[in-house]
Amino acid sequence: MNVYKDQLNKCLQVIDRVRDMINVQRIPSNSISYNELYNVLYQLIPLIPGELYLFRNRLRDKILPNLKTADLISMNQFGQQLLTPQNGINPYSFGEVISTITYLNEYSNSNVSSFWDNIHSQIICVAKSRFENGHYADAVEAAFKEINVRVKKIYKERTGIEKDGSSLMSSAFSVQNPIIKLGNITTETGKNIQQGYMEMFAGAMKGIRNPQAHNNMEISKSDAIRKLHFASMLMDKIDNEIT
Repeated sequence: MNVYKDQLNKCLQVIDRVRDMINVQRIPSNSISYNELYNVLYQLIPLIPGELYLFRNRLRDKILPNLKTADLISMNQFGQQLLTPQNGINPYSFGEVISTITYLNEYSNSNVSSFWDNIHSQIICVAKSRFENGHYADAVEAAFKEINVRVKKIYKERTGIEKDGSSLMSSAFSVQNPIIKLGNITTETGKNIQQGYMEMFAGAMKGIRNPQAHNNMEISKSDAIRKLHFASMLMDKIDNEIT
């Protein structure tokens, strides 16, 4: 765990340096080399505890492959395709890095006696009795349905429009016109944070809530615990929206 914590701290230090370059020095993210950030994240991934596999897999499979700004493709006067390599940081992936590493750090710093001690109260209300009766899939489904219900209520109160699921999340946490603001979108870092959480909320509806609701899936106790931690993180983030 000490090796994991040390590497997590290195990630936080690199993130802080990149944020300083973007927000203080006003350097565009696509002009900041992605190499140092990529390397510390790559070294962190195999150290992430098993119960946090959702975050490990997200870093490995989604964030790292998209961390570098896409290479530029153009055509010359003869109609030939030209490729201009880029070495900067993709701002949207950087937002996902911030939100993921922040959660991993908060989780690792928590003094866990029971995992319910670190679960959001609204998630406990809908999931705990189901979980303790051995209905793990039902507990997870109830948790993510509760997130959907909460966001739907806020969105309808503020817009008069009713939406559901991933489309609701994409609209509610939109970077261009956020109904629920999670980052200071006047800064590049804030936009990145908003984008990262929007994708997490929308992805949770598509990848966790919908399959659980439609396919009567059975899951293990440990898998349920991991997903309930994720649901709790999303609920906590709504609590801390920027007003």
